[in-house]
Parts: sequence; structure tokens; C-alpha cells
Amino acid sequence: MAFGEVIPYLYYDDADAALDWLERVLEFGPSTRWRLGGPSTKEADILVGESRISVSGRPPRVGEGAGALLIVHVDDIDAYRARVSAADGNAPISAVQKQPYGPLTFTIVDPWGYRWNFWQGESDPPADAAFGE
Repeated sequence: MAFGEVIPYLYYDDADAALDWLERVLEFGPSTRWRLGGPSTKEADILVGESRISVSGRPPRVGEGAGALLIVHVDDIDAYRARVSAADGNAPISAVQKQPYGPLTFTIVDPWGYRWNFWQGESDPPADAAFGE
């Protein structure tokens, strides 16, 4: 059994505003938007490096899942955090932190509540690490 890529599917009440924010603040893109005959985006894809994220222009229905932490690898976390912070000074953003399991990370919460966690380096937890306790 061979697996292909995993594509997150995120729900936003206002897909156009969300895609604009993702392109402007996080420097993702370009996006492809499908309006399906209406004035606003109903479905979209946005590129993140060689990956993509699918976006829905409606809130999730009951039972469609809750919450997500999205991890994106970057090659220069300090420079990227500075650009993100300058692009949206109102978004909650953490300082860059060295994690005990390896990478340097920072987290920003988008205006719709998704947590975007950016990593530089790989995770290398000790064999006896206890997470979530």
C-alpha cells in the first residue's frame, strides 16, 4: 500500500478573507478559488511550498471534526517570524522557542482560530519521553 500526500481541509466562514490573510501574512500561495456561481469562494486550494491545503467557504457541520494544529517546516525561523509579525501585528504570536524534543518553533493563531506552528529542525524526542502528561 502506497500513500500519497495528506491534504488538510480547513473550514472558514469567509474563505476569501482567510485566503487573503494566509497569502499576505504567512506568505502562502498562490491560491486557486472556486466561486461555483456565487460571489464568494466556496472551495479553494492554497499552496504551501510543495504541499497544499484545501479550504471550504463554510463553517464545519456537527461531526466534521474540531480543532487542528498545523505544522509547517521553514528554513529560517527567526527571519520568517519577523516577516509574519510585521505583516499582522494583531495576531497572537509566540516567541521562537527551543523545544526539548528538538526543533525551534513559534505559533501564530489566525483570525479564525487555527493554530499555525512553524518549525525549524526535526523532532528528536528521547526514547523515554512522556508527552501529554
